[in-house]
Amino acid sequence: MNPQFYGKVVNGKWVMNRPQVFDAYIAGKKNGNYYLQIHKTKGSPKTLEQLGYYFAACVPTIFRQMIEDGNENMVIKVGDKFVELPLTIDVVDKLLKQRYAASKGLKEFSKALADKMEVSDFIDWVIRWAAKYLSCIIPPPEGDQK
Repeated sequence: MNPQFYGKVVNGKWVMNRPQVFDAYIAGKKNGNYYLQIHKTKGSPKTLEQLGYYFAACVPTIFRQMIEDGNENMVIKVGDKFVELPLTIDVVDKLLKQRYAASKGLKEFSKALADKMEVSDFIDWVIRWAAKYLSCIIPPPEGDQK
C-alpha cells in the first residue's frame, strides 16, 4: 500500500495539509529517484459537528480569553487594507481564518469552500494557536471527555 498525503492546488501551487508528516516520511527514504502521482479528489463535506464545535467551543473560548487579556479592538485585513474593529465573535473568526491562511501560505481560507479534512486541519491549528499565543485551552468536543 502506498502512503497518501493530502493537499490542494491553490493559485498554481501545491499546499500540503500536513507537511510535517510528509517530511518525516521522506526523511526515512534512501537517496534516489522517485515520482509522485496527483489525483483530484472530492473531499468529504465538512460536518455540522465540526462547525458546531468551532463556533460553540473554539471561537467563544478564544474571544473570552482575548477580552480577559484586555483586548477591546483588533486589527484585521478587510479587502486590501487593515482596519481596527471592536473585538466581537465575528472578528475573532475572521482573525483566525486570516492567521491560518497566512500560516499555510494561502491568500485566504474559507470554511464555506473547505472539505472535512481541511476544516479538521483548521480546527486543529486553531486549538494549537490558542494554546501557544493565548495560553488558552479549548475544551474537547462533547463525548470526547473521558
